[in-house]
Amino acid sequence: MLSYSLIILLAIHRSLVLGDPTDFVHPNYVLQHAHDSSTNSAKATITRNAQSLAKNGPYSIINNNGVSAPSGDKHDYLSWAPYHWPECNWCGTGRTHLVHSGNGGNETDTEPTEPPPDQDLGPGEDTGDNYDDASYMQARSEHLDNILNLASRHNRLLRLRRSAPSSVMEISSSPIISLAPTTGEPSATESVLDVLPQAPFGTLSLIPTVGISSGISTGSLPTRTSHTTSQHIAGSSSAPQAAVKTDKPSKSACTPSPTKSIPPSATWTTCPYVARDGQVNPDVRTLVGAGAINQASDGFLSNVLASVFSGNRQYVKAAVNILNAFFLDPETRMNPNVNYGQVVRGPGNNVGTFTGPLDMRGLIKVTNAIMILRSSNSPDWTSELDQKMRTWMTQYLQWLQSNSIGQKARSRPNNHGTFYYLSISALLLALDKPQDATNALEEFFRTTFQDQIAKSGEQPFESVRTRPFHYRCFNLEGLIVLAKIGDYLGKNYWDMKTKYGSTIKTAIDFTMGVKPGSEKIEELVPHVAAAMAAYGPSQAYTNFLNKENAQNQPFWFYDQASALSHAPASKSGSSKRSMLAWRRDDDDGVTGTVDPECPTYFVQHERAEIDNGVYVTCKELLPYYLRHVGDQY
Repeated sequence: MLSYSLIILLAIHRSLVLGDPTDFVHPNYVLQHAHDSSTNSAKATITRNAQSLAKNGPYSIINNNGVSAPSGDKHDYLSWAPYHWPECNWCGTGRTHLVHSGNGGNETDTEPTEPPPDQDLGPGEDTGDNYDDASYMQARSEHLDNILNLASRHNRLLRLRRSAPSSVMEISSSPIISLAPTTGEPSATESVLDVLPQAPFGTLSLIPTVGISSGISTGSLPTRTSHTTSQHIAGSSSAPQAAVKTDKPSKSACTPSPTKSIPPSATWTTCPYVARDGQVNPDVRTLVGAGAINQASDGFLSNVLASVFSGNRQYVKAAVNILNAFFLDPETRMNPNVNYGQVVRGPGNNVGTFTGPLDMRGLIKVTNAIMILRSSNSPDWTSELDQKMRTWMTQYLQWLQSNSIGQKARSRPNNHGTFYYLSISALLLALDKPQDATNALEEFFRTTFQDQIAKSGEQPFESVRTRPFHYRCFNLEGLIVLAKIGDYLGKNYWDMKTKYGSTIKTAIDFTMGVKPGSEKIEELVPHVAAAMAAYGPSQAYTNFLNKENAQNQPFWFYDQASALSHAPASKSGSSKRSMLAWRRDDDDGVTGTVDPECPTYFVQHERAEIDNGVYVTCKELLPYYLRHVGDQY
């Protein structure tokens, strides 16, 4: 018989599926009568995905566990910053309330030697990770067993409190509970306190609150790191001049010891949360929003494509059901804002952050599918549906362009800026504003893009992170789709050069030469397929893709040369290469490159926040601009 914790785990697992990368495909290419026969396996995969996602849907951001946004509106999207962990540095003895310690209650200032057993990719960029991995499932099961054991012990303590003499229940000068990691009943002399009032996020009794410095032992959980020592960069053979830094509370600061015992969820508002770049706090997975938008967008686009492949209108009906539930149904819809996206929990923190809009990148697929439905004149895509979605998209676009959260995302020099402009351009395209979409693309490629790729093809703002291979691939994902939207609009951004003379192709080729280490080489595969479609075949691309079995994946259908009209590999694209090369203001129009210098962002800022609480300076980035093709690190 399955344990209760495994049942909970399976319920979480059911809502999490492997998602395709963000993508865009020209509607005319989709609707043409014949596609290359090499895409047959990819089309079959898309159709199977459509059936599965339709069966498992519909999808909604509304949590069924009692947790809601601080607004109290269940339709407001809520997610938590994935790389933030509670640091309950209690004043007094520093021991932990209601959790037993994996290290005898002693907090340490050393870096974790290994990632937590259930570490996976964060909802800000990879919510659709593969949750069928046996080790992951086992780790989650063991972790939830620990939580359930904790809750059981807490209940025994409360029963003990009711029956113990009043003299025993007097609070000592250090009102803290320390539960030794034993299975017996706690001593009658341990302090037992009342439960805190309900937190502003609602209640959730079995949320795993891991990451507390002396928290539940579930393996090699991250320990508290030094407040003054910066972290090293993963994937680097030697430490750069300085490593990417995270803002943390002063080491002398401590959290006032509660006078009442706290349930796990109370740490959300009681303990400060600190950034541990690249280390995902697994309790972010207990909120459904980030997974729901990925599933809804994949399900909507896959079913629209399957209807075109098969001519079966039932797929369109399934697509409409998915869309209606997520965006329009009065009971399950999402409000058109991300005011509470990737909230950094802690005292006084109850609003979203600039990383929140990244959760909504699935909207690019939604806008793409709507464009395909319009072009196909599907009778199931009614004028009423179209108008309702235009209203929703208009409101969300206005929020992105006017809210301070969206504006901060726009100003980021790394992948957050890339995906902001991608969201803006896709929404404008779906709202029949092609010139505004073109203007957004032009702004991005003439500004943010200019510092993103070094001469070698390295992406310094991504490779400085603790998971450099992943973030290189992730930013490439956004750059490629921006170029595809530009291609649709008649522009060749494939050949657009940074001020160092590099293109998207330079970055893809460079990343192919990097050893991913413990990271996933699969993340690069769709980008190599896109490179071959846009820039033409090469032996290196062919060998790479054959080894990774690319033709069975959905992206293989999207990444065909016939889907592009203005790429270098196409006749119309090659004539525009020189036009889009970056030109210096002082070189009389002659295309050229510049020596490594501080990125433009640092003209007005001493450091750049590239994720919540994660900062980098010009001095820390410059070594990455000096790297060469073939360097191994």
